[in-house]
Amino acid sequence: MANNRLHTASLDWITPESERIVAAHARVSTKDPDRGEAVRLLRYCIKHGHWSVFEQVCASFEILTTRAISPQILRHRSFTFQETSQRYCDPLDVLEQLSGEAPEFELRAQDQKNRQNSFVFEDDSIEQKFRNRIKELFEQSQGLYQELLEAGVAKECARNALLLCVPTRLHMMGTLRSWIFYVGLRNAPGTQQEHRLIAQTVGQILSQEAPTITEALLETANGRLEVSLKRKPGLIRPGL
Repeated sequence: MANNRLHTASLDWITPESERIVAAHARVSTKDPDRGEAVRLLRYCIKHGHWSVFEQVCASFEILTTRAISPQILRHRSFTFQETSQRYCDPLDVLEQLSGEAPEFELRAQDQKNRQNSFVFEDDSIEQKFRNRIKELFEQSQGLYQELLEAGVAKECARNALLLCVPTRLHMMGTLRSWIFYVGLRNAPGTQQEHRLIAQTVGQILSQEAPTITEALLETANGRLEVSLKRKPGLIRPGL
């Protein structure tokens, strides 16, 4: 598969003619549900919370992340998921360029006033202190994992020796309504940075796939919706 970077996403598929379908369902009680212009209609639906019409379109994304982040994603119960199984696959095969090396991840400082927040250390001494130890621990973990497999231990048992930084690949499918709220929620500052990168990528892709809906969202001031939409180009960022 083309997607081969951590904490990112790529589109598997989206319902064809997605914007036409949403607009047509919004006009289901009219004589001409397929007429062309839709921006004002979609803006009205968003402003007044008529979100059900956005449930008529679905999209699926391939997400590449780590086992530290995937539980956060799986908590979104309006989606359906398929994830690479560690019972059958070597987790390092998920990311081709790793070749047995530890995946890089940031060491950020804990915000003592907000446990949902972290920030970059003012100097890099902490990272320098622990980076080699993390690498050694990863190598020990991988070595033990391979020894267990060579001894005949099943992958479903040997995986208990792995660290949370090992990569995983998910396929995440949901309605456009679910994606709108996911991108808005997970692009907010309270989301872990690695997860936020995934949400931003999804938002950027959906902005290209549904430009009219994006325009309607951008033009609709709806409480926290407006604040989130002003952050940066990309889809649909209602901070809900």
